[in-house]
Amino acid sequence: MNNSFMFDNTHCAALRISPRRIACISMRVFIVLLCLVLSVFAHADVNNERPYILGVFPHLPPRELEKVFAPIAAAMGKALGHKVLFRSSSTYNKFMVNENKEIYDILFTQPFDYIKVADRYGYLPLATRDEPLATIVVVQKGSPIASLDDLKGKKIALPPKMAAVSILFRVYLKKHGIIPEKDVKLTYHRSHVSCMQQVIIGAADACGTAAPALRYFTSKMKVNLDIIAKTPSIPHTLFAVHPRVPERDRKRLLQTILSWGKTEAGHKLLQRGRLKPFIKITDKDYDIVRQYSKVLE
Repeated sequence: MNNSFMFDNTHCAALRISPRRIACISMRVFIVLLCLVLSVFAHADVNNERPYILGVFPHLPPRELEKVFAPIAAAMGKALGHKVLFRSSSTYNKFMVNENKEIYDILFTQPFDYIKVADRYGYLPLATRDEPLATIVVVQKGSPIASLDDLKGKKIALPPKMAAVSILFRVYLKKHGIIPEKDVKLTYHRSHVSCMQQVIIGAADACGTAAPALRYFTSKMKVNLDIIAKTPSIPHTLFAVHPRVPERDRKRLLQTILSWGKTEAGHKLLQRGRLKPFIKITDKDYDIVRQYSKVLE
């Protein structure tokens, strides 16, 4: 065996390096190598850390939400180089619970929920639809109900009680001197779609909904509904992001969302949900929503 590369006491003496010194050097080399290995694993952990969760408030039935927003989550993930998973909830209340648990890294939510999570948990606004949000009141085509006054004594279906359009509509009734449960009967349903279905089957005289949901519903169901009233508007539903998401990813998300209105692939994403392109928004733009919240307090 060739021992030319083996150290023993004789070699150490010849090189005037003590065995203790050799042991010390070996230990230092080991520590350096260990640090390098740990660095590689740490880098791998960063690249393979948990996916971002895109939470979408349940304004459509679960299957419809998945058809629209699962591809959006995939597009976000591709742009970020970081997996993004679509999530929602079967009910609005469950979604609000998850919002309060800060489960969602990225949110697509309604304005009244946004101001809560922004003020409580520091969520940051990214982009909103390029159209204002108002409650539009719809009835069956050819219905004798033609104005807000005609709704007195009637049954009006709405999405969940804390949905933005439901809140706007109650404020609207209050300003026009119409008292719920006395002048009109309000019923709340799981989504905008189920609200409009109540009108179609004759279980409600009217439904309070929003323009995007109406476009989606009429296209899907091949029906037409008449609009008889419209509330004042506020900034629309929006994408927001938790502050734990790094700034570089927040910027990429904003660029990606804004680009959908400018590319063929982006238009296809938006068309799935009959969505308008998105524009940049600031927290200050939602101060009017905070004012509406005080009206109902």
